[in-house]
Order: sequence, then C-alpha cells, then structure tokens
Amino acid sequence: KTIKKTLTVSDFESAWGEKLCPFVSNKIKNSKLFYRDLTEAERDESIKKIIDFLLDKSSIYSGKHRYKHWEKGWDENLNELNKTKEIYAVTPHYFGKYPINRFRQHLIMALDKNFEVNMLAILEYWLFEKYLKGFSKIYEFGCGTGHNLLRLREVNKTTELWGLDWAKSSQKIVRGIAKTSGDKKIKAYSFDYFNPDKNFKIDINGAILTVASLEQTGKKYKKFINYILKSKPALCVHIEPTAETLDENNLLDYLSINYFIKRKYLDGYITYLKKLEKQSLIKIIKIQRSYIGSLYIDGYSVIIWKPL
Repeated sequence: KTIKKTLTVSDFESAWGEKLCPFVSNKIKNSKLFYRDLTEAERDESIKKIIDFLLDKSSIYSGKHRYKHWEKGWDENLNELNKTKEIYAVTPHYFGKYPINRFRQHLIMALDKNFEVNMLAILEYWLFEKYLKGFSKIYEFGCGTGHNLLRLREVNKTTELWGLDWAKSSQKIVRGIAKTSGDKKIKAYSFDYFNPDKNFKIDINGAILTVASLEQTGKKYKKFINYILKSKPALCVHIEPTAETLDENNLLDYLSINYFIKRKYLDGYITYLKKLEKQSLIKIIKIQRSYIGSLYIDGYSVIIWKPL
C-alpha cells in the first residue's frame, strides 16, 4: 500500500539546521509537498537511469555554445506569457520533467506536478527573507524567465529588481512581467557571464543573486568574479550545483557530482572563493547544501559572500 507523505516545516528545519520564520513556514504548509517513498525496484531503476546518462557519450554539456538553446527555450515561455497574459507562464519548462526528486540524500516520488519548483521556491523564500530583505536594488544574473524575481518581489515589495541574461527572449519576458503585473520597478538588461559588461554599474548597497545559472560557466567564472570584486555589491547569494558541498562517499551524491562533471557545470567555484578569502578580498558568509534536488542532481547548494 502506498503511504502518502508530506514534507513539513520540521523536515526543512532539520535539513537546514535552523528554525524557520512564520512567512516561510506558511509557504511550506501551503505548498502541497506530497510524496511517497520509492519501492526498491523504482530506486534501482532510477539509479540505473542516472548511470545510463553518465555513460552516454552523446549527451550535451553546458557552455558558450548553448546560447541558441537558451534563446529558444525562453522564447517558448515568452510566447506563452504573451498569449495567456498569466504570470505562471514564466515557470521554466524543465521543472517537473521527472516525478522523482531528492530530499536529504533520498530519492522520493513526487505526488504533485509542481513539487520540484515548490521545493526550490521554499529554499528561495528562506534565503530571500533572511539575507535579501531590505536591499534597495537586487540584481539577478542569468535570470532566464524571471520566475525568481517574482519570489523576490513577494519578500521585497519596493526593491528595484533587475533581471539580467544573455538571451534576448529573457529580457522580453522580464519586461513582459513588469507590464503584465504593472510593476515599474522590474527592469531587464543584457548580460553575458563570459564577457561581463563593465558599463553596467551595480549599486554598492545592492545585492546579487544567481540561481542555477552560473553553473553554465563551468570553469570560466573568473571574469564574472572580477566584475563583482570591482563592482563591490553589499552581498552575493548563489543557489548553484557545487561538488564541494556534497559527500562523494554517498552513492546519490557521488552520482550527482559525476553528473556535474559530465555536464561541465560549475567547477571549483567554492575552492576559488576560499582562496580569495585567504587573500582578504572577500568574506564568505555561508556555504551549505540544501539537500533538495531533482532525479539527476542535488543541485541547489547555497553560497553567500561579499567583496571586501
């Protein structure tokens, strides 16, 4: 018999090691995070699926050459937004592709189609409420469809929000969100991680956010870090896949790390930040895994730091 379970406030509190505020607790309660445990056969099948991907020589990897892919992907969301005039249309289509997700180093079967995006949303609400509240300007780099900006807006009612991305369709979506919602404080700008635009000035009292986008730079993130060091924002918050936060002696983590390597995701970022901290160029505030993820990866580690 299938036993239906729900992720609760205390599940997240024990995963993240702290008591959550009422705002985040209410979000968890309202998120319908229904799931069930996997059968042994389902777990084996899932692990086999991950291994098959890792052995597949034809699989695609991230980097500069993927520009057209992102342009096309966000264009689909743009068309949906233009057609429906509904803000929900900006949720990227890669969410919920597989019903199997990760929580605390276990694979679980989601019983709600928005399970994956809702888990990420709760992580964001926690970090936004705790670290990004009250900034007058927040810049999300690699913002894609701008769906994270909407959650930032819930926490920061009057903040000027910037969505930056290299895809033209992304900027059109962000402007579309501003128009559809009548929010004059949401702005868009063209920005390429591989060639940062030094003319785009960041407010020194502002904060920077990236969510599963800096991952695409692989090892080529130093230009962006240099841009941040020169810009001197007050805070940088990353939610990104990082091997350094995972445990390679745990099978699921080990497979996740190998997936990062296969896709050429962010490589050595935390190690590089620690080197900069030793040189007194930055201060690291938090490095923590979130214990949430999708079938293939535990991909939402938290890195918070600031230039000195």
